[in-house]
Amino acid sequence: MRYLLIGIIAGALMGLTPVWQAEPAIELYPEWHGPIAAPESIERSPNTALSARVVPPVISADTLSLLAADGRLISRRAFGETLFAPSGSGGYYAAYQKLGTSVEFFAADGSPFWKIDSREYPYLSYNGKLVLLVNSDQSRARALDFHGNQAGEPVSGRFLTVIAFSKGTDIAALGFLDGSYHVIDSTGRRLLRARTGGGTLVKSIAVSPSGTYVALHYGNEKGDYIALIDTADGSARASALSRVHVARTALTVLDDGTAAVLDYNRILIVNRKARPTAAIKIPAARTGMASLDRDGGVYVAGYTRSEGGAQALAFLPDGTMLFARNFPMESYL
Repeated sequence: MRYLLIGIIAGALMGLTPVWQAEPAIELYPEWHGPIAAPESIERSPNTALSARVVPPVISADTLSLLAADGRLISRRAFGETLFAPSGSGGYYAAYQKLGTSVEFFAADGSPFWKIDSREYPYLSYNGKLVLLVNSDQSRARALDFHGNQAGEPVSGRFLTVIAFSKGTDIAALGFLDGSYHVIDSTGRRLLRARTGGGTLVKSIAVSPSGTYVALHYGNEKGDYIALIDTADGSARASALSRVHVARTALTVLDDGTAAVLDYNRILIVNRKARPTAAIKIPAARTGMASLDRDGGVYVAGYTRSEGGAQALAFLPDGTMLFARNFPMESYL
């Protein structure tokens, strides 16, 4: 991936005032761009409103970089042979070895917090308040709190297929091949435990920022579905997707239950009752890496196109397209 696309899109969406032309239309300009391998060479945006904000952690080979939303390099750390897992905010990371016997937890500046004996693999929530440790056969996950103490009871199932954390908070959702799924909060307390049934498996999962709703993509060889689950009472409603997805797809959900899913050649938006409210036509996607998120009133998506190259989109909930670009030389964004 040659250029840091998130700097182009996120910077434009977060900090740039729309330019209105003769006909009502929004023109987007990049705030900054630059190579992932050398983020220190990025020319910072003059937009001072972005300086206090950060973009998600940037990983390139064995290096973890943290950037402000104006393109300024905050920190850069090379890990060599050590594996690492950052929090969504970039404030913390866990370090471990592929065949190691311990997991260590650090602040972004390298200050150590704790170290435990474990052969498990760590996954960190957005603010690092929750650390999930998953065993080697993907059948069990246990939670640790910010101080490295056991939090709640372990979660288990037949092969873990997906882990997702809420954006901005520290709630985790986990899905398994046997159709079971779980939601836990930052203290390890279980908010929800249920199963899809019907011989289906959990393929993708998302949890809203406060944990009020979970969006679930599940199915089997006969068909795929998107479900909205109210974590307060466990009630679930589902709608069919247009085709079977053999692996994960991009998925996001808000606290009001509005969810969006990348469904091959469309992005389907549904309400809390899983009723479709919009189906936005897009260039067809190939199975593989994809992302879909919403910030304020704008959705942003990135995925691999079925005909090759990578597609980036920014659009409104009603389908109004703000930005669409194909990157033919890139396999993913």
